[in-house]
Amino acid sequence: IKFWLYFSKTYFSTVILFQDLSFLEEFSNSTDSLSDIADIQDFTTVDRLRPTLQDVTTPQQNLMECFPPSRDFAGLSSLDELTTLINTSSFPTYQPPPPTEEEDEGEDEEAEELGHAETYADYVPLKSRIGKPHPDRVVETSTLSSVPPPDISYSLSLPESTTNSGLLSALQLEAIIYACQQHEVILQSGQRAGFLIGDGAGVGKGRTVAGIIFENYLKGRKKALWFSVSNDLKYDAERDLKDIDAANIPVHALNKIKYGDTATSEGVLFATYSALIGESQAGGQHRTRINQILEWCREGFDGVIVFDECHKAKNASSTKMGKAVLDLQNKLPLARVVYASATGASEPKNMIYMSRLGIWGEGTPFRNFEDFLHAIEKRGVGAMEIVAMDMKVSGMYIARQLSFTGVTFRIEEIPLDEKLISLYNKSAHLWAEAMNVFQEAADKIRLESRKSLWGQFWSTHQRFFKYLCIAAKVRRTVEIAKQELSKGKCVVIGLQSTGEARTREVLDENDGHLNHFVSAAEGVFLSLIQKHFPSTKRKRDRGAGIKRKRKKRGRAAKILKSIIDPGGIIKISDDSSSDSDRELDSVSNSSPESILDNDDVIFVD
Repeated sequence: IKFWLYFSKTYFSTVILFQDLSFLEEFSNSTDSLSDIADIQDFTTVDRLRPTLQDVTTPQQNLMECFPPSRDFAGLSSLDELTTLINTSSFPTYQPPPPTEEEDEGEDEEAEELGHAETYADYVPLKSRIGKPHPDRVVETSTLSSVPPPDISYSLSLPESTTNSGLLSALQLEAIIYACQQHEVILQSGQRAGFLIGDGAGVGKGRTVAGIIFENYLKGRKKALWFSVSNDLKYDAERDLKDIDAANIPVHALNKIKYGDTATSEGVLFATYSALIGESQAGGQHRTRINQILEWCREGFDGVIVFDECHKAKNASSTKMGKAVLDLQNKLPLARVVYASATGASEPKNMIYMSRLGIWGEGTPFRNFEDFLHAIEKRGVGAMEIVAMDMKVSGMYIARQLSFTGVTFRIEEIPLDEKLISLYNKSAHLWAEAMNVFQEAADKIRLESRKSLWGQFWSTHQRFFKYLCIAAKVRRTVEIAKQELSKGKCVVIGLQSTGEARTREVLDENDGHLNHFVSAAEGVFLSLIQKHFPSTKRKRDRGAGIKRKRKKRGRAAKILKSIIDPGGIIKISDDSSSDSDRELDSVSNSSPESILDNDDVIFVD
């Protein structure tokens, strides 16, 4: 590492080169490079630096004319004396020749080259030699590519049918090797070291995690924990295990197991992060999911714990879920922890749950996470890059992503047919009418504060038309997908919204059956009417600040449901004598509270 100090005086350029910096070690060979970031008070003094003077613009014979003979350069004791010396010394005047046109062009080209730096570098396993190449081009950030991973000392137990057949690519096998190798390390705190997989989409974090579980299963560690963000991802976990010929490892969903039941003997226990804070009071006994998990693992558990999409635990200091993630790691100190997330370390404060990386704590430059956070945040993004490089050098981190080289895109304009145009126009008229009705209702009940009302109205309006625009693209999207599939390509469709929440609501209402198409646009509009239409009852409740509890629907609610027409509107008028009105009157007289307490009923004068 060299430090250059530039001075300029009367057309004369001098460079001070500080040499003899042997006390600084090369970064890639350092075993504790993060200590350079820590707030250490004992800095190297200028006395240890022995500067030499070299004139970069004058001939060799003028090299020592910069200082008067009476002063010895080696005797300088501070930078202040050096600065004073330069300011008071008589430098020889030197007039550089004017640059030629060719030199100007050369300098411009050099400046362009210096200004262009590659952000990513092609990635190939540097020290792992097993497995077939990944099916697509993979890259790594240029900062990470500048440092090498550690040497490999771990020997895999995976069968050749898995390693040599392409079920796991060379990149995935490399991540499995480094993860299992890091798991052999015991930190000074007594906990087993963890591993962070920061691969992006397409590199195959799922198969890598499945490979780590399979490797440990073959080593005799038959139990593993797999945490993710959704219970539906259990099927993805089963698929990943099946894809690497490990279908014999069972996957148990924690949400399907009763509280207190620990009968499942081996395999993968799959759970969501929210399950970690689950609790039950059934039978007068207080049971928690985290205690159930600990009982299943048994004391001395040394199996794999996978925190998939681990950024969900980023607020470990302030949320029950994050604290539960830390608590689980502390109570199972010998567990082999794997963190998997493409955005796991986007900000230093989000790394608090990664206690097994050994960056802070006993035997590290940082006493605790707060010291680490303070030191990194004070130095900005550059410090985070150094942390990532240090983690890779130490063998605890790997991060690759698919290359976008050669990727093209186009915007497909979809012409609207008459049916869609008519639907859009009708929707616009519907919302214009709704706005007038909301305004009229608010005026009649003399609603004073309308900020919340119109906030809900316009946010729902925006969501309604978003769903309408998505729906308009579906037919053309299917046509394009079929065209590309016929060419042997793989199609990935990104959805801004799936309408899943609305579909689940309808399923719950109809006991798990769908008897009609579920429209997300219709759902948000009806929800606005039912929950936020101005009424005197809502006004009273809001004024009293009482949070109402919905009473159980009795017979009256069932009768109401049967008399509501398919349009979802109840019309009540003074001169009506229909059977439905008489039935409504009888219901109202017999049990008025069942109607008054029903949020779904709107009374129209």
